[in-house]
Amino acid sequence: MRGDVVYRIYGVHEGREKDCFFGTFRAIYEAETEIAKLLRREMNGRNWADQYHNRGFIIRETIVETDFEIPPLPKPRDRYFVRSTPKKNRPGTWESTIVEIFRRADAGGESEKVCDFERNYGLLRTFEPFRQGGREFALVSSHYTGTSVLDLATGSIVAEEPASSTGFCPVGFYVPDWWDLHDESIIPGSEYWNADMEWPCGEFGFVWGCVWGDDSSWKVQYLDLTEIQSGVIRRDDRFGYVELSTDGYRNPCFHPDEALPQGSDPPSFIRIERWEGKTTVTFAIEMQFDFDSGQPSEWKRKTYE
Repeated sequence: MRGDVVYRIYGVHEGREKDCFFGTFRAIYEAETEIAKLLRREMNGRNWADQYHNRGFIIRETIVETDFEIPPLPKPRDRYFVRSTPKKNRPGTWESTIVEIFRRADAGGESEKVCDFERNYGLLRTFEPFRQGGREFALVSSHYTGTSVLDLATGSIVAEEPASSTGFCPVGFYVPDWWDLHDESIIPGSEYWNADMEWPCGEFGFVWGCVWGDDSSWKVQYLDLTEIQSGVIRRDDRFGYVELSTDGYRNPCFHPDEALPQGSDPPSFIRIERWEGKTTVTFAIEMQFDFDSGQPSEWKRKTYE
């Protein structure tokens, strides 16, 4: 964080105006270990450092100038899991589901129950833990046509969409975690560190499902989570009528009997990227084509034309 000292490695070559940057390390012994590796490197049967950095490598101390801290592992999606139990209701009505939320134990420990709640439908994949501002939350759906946010420290619902009998029915959620997009190859204080490296921070997510009665495919919508700590969650369909292809995603939250996962993959059908402050999202979608003409028969519907 801001004010910490980190150690940058540079390669120096006689006559070269600018030294070559070779990474940033939190401890000087880590930088020295890396330099030892660089000095042993060979290329085409010759010592690589003698050819390209004949004045050796130097370590320069640098003060970190950001308050951002890389979030700890495991990711919330790896740390928490759910168990579900059907609950009978009166004849002729759907079953409800008792959803129990647990925090996975480290090796050799016992998992800890966090809380439980009742959902008035089957669970589907309506659980996604995430972090924001140093706190841990989860997207859940206690009502089948609404998204809610649960505080994993208190077990209380802190934000939820208004109840509606004809709203958008969640089937699954995704909130990008920092570790879904980054690793520790670049750390605060690096020459390559920038604002894009401090994102995402749990302020948006995605929900897939359908408008009540339109359950032929799963559509994807955007969730604004910037004000959940003030009790507000917002959803919009900014992507249009996009039918998401959700096959193949194995969310560890729904595999309670597994050991603590180590870096599970995010859903492959939603890919987020950010470059120089501009964010893009790529969806794997379902499209139908006319067999004879080869034309995408659903394109107009997807773009509202």
